Amino acid sequence: MKIAVVENDKWQTSSIFEPGFITTYEDGKEWKVLNRFENKVCNAKGMAAVRIAVADTIKQLDDVKVIVASEIPGIASGIFQAAGFDIFIVENSVLDVLDSVKKEMLEAIEERQKEPAKFDIMQFLEPGVNKGDFSLNMEKILSKNPELTSKKIMIPYLKNGEFNRLDVICSHTPKWFVTDLGTLGFEYETLNESLNRKTVRIVRMQTF
Repeated sequence: MKIAVVENDKWQTSSIFEPGFITTYEDGKEWKVLNRFENKVCNAKGMAAVRIAVADTIKQLDDVKVIVASEIPGIASGIFQAAGFDIFIVENSVLDVLDSVKKEMLEAIEERQKEPAKFDIMQFLEPGVNKGDFSLNMEKILSKNPELTSKKIMIPYLKNGEFNRLDVICSHTPKWFVTDLGTLGFEYETLNESLNRKTVRIVRMQTF
């Protein structure tokens, strides 16, 4: 892990708008310095100059995307965030900061990995002959996403209603088709049926 620290000559974190240095550290058995250069953002006067100075700093940091300082206010913070940086505001000695930031970053990564990826139905939709017609193989989706149900997969898409006809290929007609499709403004019919496989067509309910 690489972490950039805005620091003074006493190895304490400092403000991006105070004279000092920006140092890149990499962890191993112990933290080692990869790069150290003068903090020139502190000399920038006016918004345009700050933008340029921060942009130059980001270039010098190369592939580092974590920065620690005692203060990164306003426009400087916005530029770092727009460039994809994780920003930590801490007042402490650099060595103490590095270990705590590393721990927090690893915990955040672990939490993100626990979160289930958001399901995107669009990658499973097959276009039909006419515009607005689609088919969906529910068994194929469920085999790849066993934690989901047909209801969780389809309800968000049905609420958007961005289709004319939707043919759902499934092993059986889900019970919620009977109870919920009508309230959503749809109706369905079974087009064909064979052993453990049927095609159910969903269309918007006709109103007169």
